[in-house]
Amino acid sequence: TDDIGIVKFDKEAGEIDIEFGDDTALFTVDVTGQGKLNLAWNTDFDKEFAAMYDYANIDFVNFVKTPSFNKNGIAYIYADEDEFVYEVTDEGAKEIKGLKWDEDYEAWTFKTRTLKSYAISDVELDEKTATEDKDDASSTTDGGKENPDTGR
Repeated sequence: TDDIGIVKFDKEAGEIDIEFGDDTALFTVDVTGQGKLNLAWNTDFDKEFAAMYDYANIDFVNFVKTPSFNKNGIAYIYADEDEFVYEVTDEGAKEIKGLKWDEDYEAWTFKTRTLKSYAISDVELDEKTATEDKDDASSTTDGGKENPDTGR
């Protein structure tokens, strides 16, 4: 399959490109001093996630062991400019901070240290993540008055 598995990096390799398939994903990262990582990945269909969005056609890029690098790198998810890319969570789709279209690579890019699972959808998905609930809980209910204890 597409599974790469355990990778031992040359401690002095510097910045490298790690390709995942011919047209699936790319990760550019400085691996100086990086230890071994399990870079196993696949494009397996996530039935549970897809069931939350039965109105969408979704493809997946899954990093099985969510490898975390010593340094931030740039992830490239190859998808069309009119498609939508999200992080896959147990609760549903989560917006990827800093996600932007890179015309040169014809891919969606974002900075990250940890590779997770990603959904590529033909339509915008309703986000159903726990982080939204946290945002609601932190909203002010005091009419925007300053809180002297926090300096707000």
